[in-house]
Amino acid sequence: MKAIHKLSEILYTICGIVTGVIMTGLCVLIVVSVIARFVFNSPISWQYELTLVGLSWVIFIGMPMTFCKQEHLRLTFISDKFGPKAWRIYMDVIDVLLIAFLIIGLKESIGVVKTTWGTYYQTIPIRNGIFYLSFPIGCVVSIVHLIDVILNRKPEDAPKAKKELEA
Repeated sequence: MKAIHKLSEILYTICGIVTGVIMTGLCVLIVVSVIARFVFNSPISWQYELTLVGLSWVIFIGMPMTFCKQEHLRLTFISDKFGPKAWRIYMDVIDVLLIAFLIIGLKESIGVVKTTWGTYYQTIPIRNGIFYLSFPIGCVVSIVHLIDVILNRKPEDAPKAKKELEA
């Protein structure tokens, strides 16, 4: 259990660094591209494709971070009505369903990466498979985070239990 938690923390840090670096690069690239297009009337031809690749990595490497911090979308208006034990069961079921979805997504996306790996973008020397590779990596990291969350969740974490402890 500690090993999974430590792995989750390491992956969270790596995802944060990768996402931050890519976002910074994208911001600089877009600003430079806008200046090149409108000030110098010389658009950067490869900016669009590189932005698409970068955004896919930001989205699918940033996705696991929401699972780690338990900030992903949930029907909290339902779960907030449960007592601590029912809340824990509900949250565990939701997370197990997410893991099942991610496993299916992982399996299917590996096929897409294999299919697109042999082709390249037209304006940048990057394989098309790199664009799709962010999803299976994000799935694996998300599964690790969700397993860690399930193993470390306590009934005391429930919103009602927290309110009762504060009162």
